[in-house]
Amino acid sequence: MSLTYVVTGASRGLGLEFVKQLSAKGHQVFALARHPEQSPGLQQLIDNKSVFGVQADITCEKSIKEATAHVKKNAPEGVDVLINNAGISGDMKLTLDTTPKKVYMQVFETNVCGTMDMTCSLLPVLRMGDKEKTKKILNMSSIIGSIGGMSKPTLPALSVSKAALNMVTRMMANRLSKENFIVIAAHPGWVKTDFGGKNAPVQPKDSVQGLLHVLDHLTSKENGSFIDFQGNKIKW
Repeated sequence: MSLTYVVTGASRGLGLEFVKQLSAKGHQVFALARHPEQSPGLQQLIDNKSVFGVQADITCEKSIKEATAHVKKNAPEGVDVLINNAGISGDMKLTLDTTPKKVYMQVFETNVCGTMDMTCSLLPVLRMGDKEKTKKILNMSSIIGSIGGMSKPTLPALSVSKAALNMVTRMMANRLSKENFIVIAAHPGWVKTDFGGKNAPVQPKDSVQGLLHVLDHLTSKENGSFIDFQGNKIKW
């Protein structure tokens, strides 16, 4: 069955891989990125029929409204799945002792506030379709945002932002549970991307394949869960 997806941060890395795999399966995909025209990989996939490239800066209210309007216009039956993949890491060389307030705030603004603003803007479009059809939201988190699993401080600004994203994921899952939504936070693994680095053991295609398998098999029991790309539950 063909579904309609929105993927943020779709110009490279995992976001681009989501667009590749979803479009290959025959789904309609709205690929949101700050500069979709600057991504050769994304441009190869855009046909404005099954794959739409949409300019969207999730830290800009005007950009979010315009992106939402574009999606609504071209998806008259609504959106089935939102994959909130867009995010930033901040300066990866900074430690717990050297990370300044400015960096914490920049990363938080994008990873938490931007994700929530984008989600809230798209909720009416997600609600447009068949009320009996389960709608799904995946917020891209990270195991480094797990408080229960934290063993040593690493990437402080990113870790704190992902812990906060996990909280708002759980809150939104509770809020939307009666509307036939399933909302989860997901850990993609240590992936070989610009962020993960060349030593990462997981290929983007394998991470995305696993995450899509998780999405396809979600039930209401998983609403509000923190799950990795292999389907394992993670400590909050």
